[in-house]
Amino acid sequence: MPVKEAKLLEGKILAKQIQEEIHASVQKFISKGLEAPKLCALQIGKDASAEWYLGQQQKLAQKLGLEYELIAADGIPDQKTLLARIADANRSSAHGIFMTMPLPKGFDADAALLALDPKKDVEGIHPTSLGLIVLRKAKLIPPTAYAAFQLIESTGLKLHGKQAVLVGQSAIVGRPLQLMLGERRVTTLVCNTGTPAETIQKFVEASDIVIACAGQPGIVKGAWIREGQIVIDVGTTEVNGKITGDIEFEEARKRAAFITPVPGGVGPLTVTMLMRNLIHAYRWQKGL
Repeated sequence: MPVKEAKLLEGKILAKQIQEEIHASVQKFISKGLEAPKLCALQIGKDASAEWYLGQQQKLAQKLGLEYELIAADGIPDQKTLLARIADANRSSAHGIFMTMPLPKGFDADAALLALDPKKDVEGIHPTSLGLIVLRKAKLIPPTAYAAFQLIESTGLKLHGKQAVLVGQSAIVGRPLQLMLGERRVTTLVCNTGTPAETIQKFVEASDIVIACAGQPGIVKGAWIREGQIVIDVGTTEVNGKITGDIEFEEARKRAAFITPVPGGVGPLTVTMLMRNLIHAYRWQKGL
């Protein structure tokens, strides 16, 4: 008898739906005589993955009718210049500001984040953005966490009363997800990366939703996954030239009800959620 495999939660499918909503919003703004939302991206340092992500932003912005400005790395050689560029962007016509992270050696990330206008923080990483999530008044949510949450909701399953386990607890993925799931009355347990494997296994087996965001390939064994679970893999680590997630995918897929592939799951949706944040920021600034 053939093994029943989990339904794949592919980010590109949900991204297409959300992009259509974003495009409709942009057209509505323009029809009312308003300008199109604008994103200002600050490239700090040379990094291949960051340059790829900036390219994806630019392509999507053009597709959705959004304005996009890139300030390249050559124009931001040091911390002083970065703070000046942030100040310029805060005062500019841009409705959202994006900074490539992590910052290179010699830059102060905390000072840069605090210099951002919270209403233009499309990455949702300013203390104000994270604080509003804690207060259940979220405006701008870190895009990766936002993408993972949207994929969970896309299953259509009732979340109220479910139990979830988060393996990993970064400030821009694990913690925001814990808070958002809590709003849906999901009980969440958090396993930090130093948690013994047998403890992680115990919590994984007991949960309805399994989210791995530790950045450690194979930290969640496929054999731990049980039937009916929603499995979200946020991990993306390059191993022998191949992008690998935190969960043993092939084995997990034989048991789970829903599962995100890596690559192809959370990743393709992240840049779309960044643009959705730009729409939220635009409305916030204009009181719409």
